[in-house]
Amino acid sequence: MSKFIIIEGTDNVGKDTQQNLIIKNLKNDIFHKMHYSSLPFKDDITLNTTYSKKMYENMFKLMILCKDQGVNIIFNRSHLGESVYSPLYRKYSGDYVFDIEEKFTNILRENLYLITLTNDPHTIWNRDDGKSFYKNEEDIKAEVDGFNRAHRLSKIKNKLLLNIGTMSADDVSKIIIDFLSHDNVITGEPKQLSLFNHE
Repeated sequence: MSKFIIIEGTDNVGKDTQQNLIIKNLKNDIFHKMHYSSLPFKDDITLNTTYSKKMYENMFKLMILCKDQGVNIIFNRSHLGESVYSPLYRKYSGDYVFDIEEKFTNILRENLYLITLTNDPHTIWNRDDGKSFYKNEEDIKAEVDGFNRAHRLSKIKNKLLLNIGTMSADDVSKIIIDFLSHDNVITGEPKQLSLFNHE
């Protein structure tokens, strides 16, 4: 059965690392890596939303085409980022992505997984690579709050919210692999886990 895994969260929270560890640890499956990033029309709300709607509808349609073909895709950021970054940095609501998502989630129920990674703003700030939208820890907190909200509003049935605290990347990966490996996640209630690991 195909797996479509979406990893969400702020920049520098560990999405790239976990994407690579999932691929490494689920070595019996071949994953295609995809990344959805910032939109090309910085100051044009109409062009941005038109482009984004088509892009994310096509993203879900691609999953539907692939779901019975044994094709696995792992997304490093996808539609939920639009619901976070649009109000913070582009000054319009990106909540239309939830309507797009809802059109497809029942069809993809058994195949689609959402993993949202979070951490405290200070830790994320200390990992900053200088390429992010945020300019300070308050911006990061707003992003973290936005991704927590997006995770809560998402209609994806199989979802994991993980506060990584001071856990190692390998320990975080073990939790994620365990989540992805349990068949009962598919038919049960949405699974939400928040772990805080203090030294």
